[in-house]
Amino acid sequence: MEKTNRLLIPFFIFVIIISLLGFYKTYLSFFPNFNHFEKVIHIHFAAFILWFVLIILQPILIRQRKYALQRKIGKLSYFLVPILVVTILILVTQKTQRELSAGQTDAYVTAFIGLLDAVFLSIYYCIAMYYRRNIRWHVAFLIGATLIILNPGMSRLLNQIKPGLGLLTSVIMPFLIPILILIFEKIKFKRKIWGSPYLYFLMFWTFEIILLVTVPNTIIWKNIVNYIMKIV
Repeated sequence: MEKTNRLLIPFFIFVIIISLLGFYKTYLSFFPNFNHFEKVIHIHFAAFILWFVLIILQPILIRQRKYALQRKIGKLSYFLVPILVVTILILVTQKTQRELSAGQTDAYVTAFIGLLDAVFLSIYYCIAMYYRRNIRWHVAFLIGATLIILNPGMSRLLNQIKPGLGLLTSVIMPFLIPILILIFEKIKFKRKIWGSPYLYFLMFWTFEIILLVTVPNTIIWKNIVNYIMKIV
């Protein structure tokens, strides 16, 4: 395991704490009276928790050189990621319908953010699995996938402090983390920035932000959303 990855466990623990705090007011605070929530919310939350248990266990097992167990447990992600993607799409569709019914103009942005999250979570996960024997690339894109999963909870938490702060931070955080890792690797290990998986993640994220800025308010996207909302 690379020395860089020693920070993975505290990083992932930080991520799950922030995410849980973000969903405390709207979900966890109702424990144990969850009867009024739809089953899809429980399924999404369970998959979310299992994802973080999985990614916290992975670096621990690798550091202990328990590679066989690490690979076996890692295969659970083949089931978790599709569940996360499908539940994200379902929940975003429901939220978009509510916002459209209330006449909220940001419904189209909500729908597009949900689509981006589902698509790029899938992309980052697939890249991580493709490079599962290359620890550096594998970890880089697992971090990318985790940042996607982090954003909703973090946005909710920060919006409670100041409306709009959540979206701003959700845009900045996936830039900040890879940049810090790139700087650390450059200083500590003299690694080239060009060719780093973290640089490629930054390119992906930049492309996502460009799409987010340009697409949601177009007539084509609004027509697509309106059509989908009529048939679901």
